[in-house]
Amino acid sequence: MGCDGGTIPRRDELVKTKKKPEQKDKNSERLYRWQHCAVSQAPLQPPVVACELGRMYNKEEVLTRLLDRSAEPAMAHIRGLKDVKELGLTPNPSQVPAGPLTGDAAPEQLTAEHVCPVTGLEMNGRHRFSFVWTCGCVLSERALREVPTETCHRCGAPFQEKDVVTLNPPEEELEAVKAAMNARRAAAKAAKKAKKEGKRAADEEESQGTSGSKSKKAAKHSEGAAGTSGESSSSRLRVNGMASAVLRDKAFDKVRSAGFSVASDPKASEAYKSLFDTHKTALKKPSAHWVTCNPQYF
Repeated sequence: MGCDGGTIPRRDELVKTKKKPEQKDKNSERLYRWQHCAVSQAPLQPPVVACELGRMYNKEEVLTRLLDRSAEPAMAHIRGLKDVKELGLTPNPSQVPAGPLTGDAAPEQLTAEHVCPVTGLEMNGRHRFSFVWTCGCVLSERALREVPTETCHRCGAPFQEKDVVTLNPPEEELEAVKAAMNARRAAAKAAKKAKKEGKRAADEEESQGTSGSKSKKAAKHSEGAAGTSGESSSSRLRVNGMASAVLRDKAFDKVRSAGFSVASDPKASEAYKSLFDTHKTALKKPSAHWVTCNPQYF
């Protein structure tokens, strides 16, 4: 039966207590989030993109899932490439290519692939990092706090405080990050709508101005046409009156007669008579006459 050899049982041997759940290594979990894609869990490879919730993805993986239209809960807030921003990462100059981990090597002892371009802090999860949504540059929050500015420290692009998004925020800050995302999207939608309405109003004003100028030009053209028609009608009447006066002249009676010929007119000169094909010089010429194109082969 036991207990006959002087052994004393312990309490944990007599009473079975509930074992505590296995605790995750927080350092390994934190480092894993900064080195792997939030969707495929594959190692991050450039180009790396981030969403407005601060999660990092491989751009190729995001494109693949958007084209496949796969219902991924972690990507429900990503409607297209406009909802992600390619990150501008700064390589770590002292980074050594990572090899297989040994038993005595801790993950936090490895050097990170990227650092802050201002403070030099490694991007391994031990320090808070953010990126600017307008340009995508990644900076540590210490650099943004200690060197306040309205232009990016890495590329010089202007930005506002609302454009700064925290990378891999903790769970307790997730609701605030979602609220900031919704506010940013609502502001962008309102700005787009205002721009469209302004453009429509400008087009309407331009069309009204064009139609007014066209109506003025048409009225001016009609007035000019009316004046021109009046002048032309009066000049036509004047010409007609002069022609009728010439025709009523007695000296013109011989012109209306059928037997009249310039060649037989005693008052006309020889130079004037030679202009007509009835002149003697125009008879039996091998070339055509300049007035009637008649060669006069007779």
